[in-house]
Amino acid sequence: MKSTALLILPTLASSLVAAAPAPGAPLVESNKLRRVLYRSNLEARATELFNIAKLNKGTRAWGTPGHWETLDWIERQIPKDYYNVERQYFNISRTVHDEVSVTVDGVAQTQVNGFTGGPNGTVSAPLIAIPNFGCNASDYPASVAGKIALVHRGSCNFGQKNARAGTAGAAGLVIWNNDPTPLTPTLGTPDLYNVTEFIVALFIGQAEGSAIVEKIGTGSVPATIKSLFHFDIDLTANIIATTKGGNQNAIITSGAHTDSVPAGPGINDNGSGTIAQIEVAKALTKFSVNNAIRFCWWAAEEDGLLGSEYYTSHISAAEAAKIVMNLNFDMLASPNYLYSIYDGDGSTFASPYASTGSGLIEQTFIDFFVEDGKTSVPTEFDGRSDYDGFLQVGIPAGGVFMGAEGIKTEEEQKLFGGTAGKPYDHCYHQACDDTNNLDYGAFITGTKSMADAIAKYGRSIEGFPFPRPAAKLTPRRLEGEPMIPNRAKGKHGKHGGCSQRQEA
Repeated sequence: MKSTALLILPTLASSLVAAAPAPGAPLVESNKLRRVLYRSNLEARATELFNIAKLNKGTRAWGTPGHWETLDWIERQIPKDYYNVERQYFNISRTVHDEVSVTVDGVAQTQVNGFTGGPNGTVSAPLIAIPNFGCNASDYPASVAGKIALVHRGSCNFGQKNARAGTAGAAGLVIWNNDPTPLTPTLGTPDLYNVTEFIVALFIGQAEGSAIVEKIGTGSVPATIKSLFHFDIDLTANIIATTKGGNQNAIITSGAHTDSVPAGPGINDNGSGTIAQIEVAKALTKFSVNNAIRFCWWAAEEDGLLGSEYYTSHISAAEAAKIVMNLNFDMLASPNYLYSIYDGDGSTFASPYASTGSGLIEQTFIDFFVEDGKTSVPTEFDGRSDYDGFLQVGIPAGGVFMGAEGIKTEEEQKLFGGTAGKPYDHCYHQACDDTNNLDYGAFITGTKSMADAIAKYGRSIEGFPFPRPAAKLTPRRLEGEPMIPNRAKGKHGKHGGCSQRQEA
């Protein structure tokens, strides 16, 4: 890792900081590490994190005061006599909307959001309602050419709706919500949908959309849509804490992202992973380790895994060779949860990323849930979470995920309880993702699954494929080059990681 990208932080005094282990501290064991993790501490940390969001307009999105305060709060938790703590700063190109508006038959709509990932532009044309959900080419009549298509949210990704409308010749697109709760929408990238560019698009509220559909009927009304924005460069940072003890040439990394979306406090997504790492990191100070443990708190995941991608795109070949594996924890307390494990060996979901090492990590988590008397299921290992950058440099990865906005099936209800036909997290990316949105039973289980893997591999990596053949690293980014948001990498969709298949 380039030393110029990292700032070693001074020790911060805090009553929360645990003492370093005494000389001769016992070697970490899974059952003993798990035994000192408490639900009450998870609840206390969740309240603290939510209070940060409440004092900062309800959000902890990267670049906001709420996110900077989150980073400061994390650092105060980390025992500096046990860990070397660093901040890794980097720049991001940020989309700033200057004007987003939808005017229909001379009436300006009031609940309007711009899409990230769409083009700048103003379109004035007749507005026509598209039947069904606009997911299929057959939904768009020939008469849509040159007009603005009004499409209902649901059934498929926003990017697919945009691509279908544009391919049919529509000049613009308005998608109306199928839920009264506001949403921060994203399109992804055009290449995902086999088009070269998107058309200008806006997002409006449920009540307004329903009224417009009723007014239009099978006809059309005049409309103007504006999506005008510019790009700013803004600063953010990762936090990296590495044990002072243990083999520094055999490092186990564990990651969770620190940012929420602008629309909410993100206490499950991903306050839960952030908090779990804090509690495991503090508990670990009671023990010694044979292999170094590196806890990473990533920034700007919600804009396309940018923190983790920055880290892995700036690490040197020599430093990458010291990392044994990456463990990933995102959304560990979903209220209608399932216990899903990334399918590292590709036995259930075909994956170009499957490997022997990732398969061994998967088996470690499977074994934990069996020992804990719980069921688990595999989830796609598709590179759509913060482990992606590690896979790109040849480092095996794995982790646990408890569900986002995907819908729980009846089979999953039989396995995990909860409610079939409802989202795993009904407050996903919304203002209601607060302390009341967490299942603390799932939360403590997810935290202990982290502790189990940390203890196992902190103790021994015997049988794990390490050292491994040198991998060809991804192209290096210049130190001052800003990261560009990539919402093609994300968690929307059933059983994805925390990163985005775009919200439908």
